[in-house]
Amino acid sequence: MSRHIVLCLILILAMFSANAQRTYSTKNLERLSSEELFLYYQKSLNLQDKGQYVAFIGVPMALVGIVAGSLAGGGDSDFLVATSATLMAVGSAASIIGFTLFMAGSTRVDRINKVRRTYAMQLELLPGGLYCTQTHNYTPGITLRLKF
Repeated sequence: MSRHIVLCLILILAMFSANAQRTYSTKNLERLSSEELFLYYQKSLNLQDKGQYVAFIGVPMALVGIVAGSLAGGGDSDFLVATSATLMAVGSAASIIGFTLFMAGSTRVDRINKVRRTYAMQLELLPGGLYCTQTHNYTPGITLRLKF
């Protein structure tokens, strides 16, 4: 029974992860307007900043736990040992989560910047044609599309 619950939770997490990857894919970002792209850029910067903050809080917390654990040494104080173990565990988890958030945010910022640089001005030449109503046929031509 517990295997099924764990498997369902993993599948739900994979579904959310796949949806997030599709949202920030280059193909999807190229379709967005400049306002929506700027909104995604702000969200990515916010994620990057929060990840950096959590990581830089987690590392000193883990270091304080390590120092407190070494001071407990002989195990004289059970409270100090429990506190140091908690600080090490929470600090390590916070630093891992923070670095993961920071890397995800910086990857998204880089991807959005790449799209914004190509999105600044784009020139395309496409084959096209004009329909002539007198002769009832298509005249070949070239379509010039300029995006800025």
